[in-house]
Amino acid sequence: MKSRAAALALVLASPAAVTACGGCGYHLSVEPVTARGSDLSLSAKLTGDGPLQGVKIEFAALGPDGVVLGLVPAGADGVAKLESKGAIGPDSVNGRAVSGWTEYRAKVWYLQDDDKAADAVCAEPATASFRYQSG
Repeated sequence: MKSRAAALALVLASPAAVTACGGCGYHLSVEPVTARGSDLSLSAKLTGDGPLQGVKIEFAALGPDGVVLGLVPAGADGVAKLESKGAIGPDSVNGRAVSGWTEYRAKVWYLQDDDKAADAVCAEPATASFRYQSG
């Protein structure tokens, strides 16, 4: 337990250790999204050498007023889907102002529920374009 606490302290003290391991065997990808209406639907695909089920993926809107959108566990296929009905407007998400949002990011969350899921933390974040169309 002492070594896990030390490893966690190192990760929390050094964000680069979380996102830049290179060659760890995991990869996260996202696709460009055009949202129509008020429903939000984003997905990310995690691939890798180890277990994918339950690995937590964090989604965030990027821009001057960026905001974390949610945290979703990946399924056995490595896909994490964030879906929220009535969540978005031209410049808001879940009632919070988000102006200039043109991209979103998915990243493996730095705190996982088990050691096997924690192995995926080294996957680089993935970013893609986001467009909103009312209607």
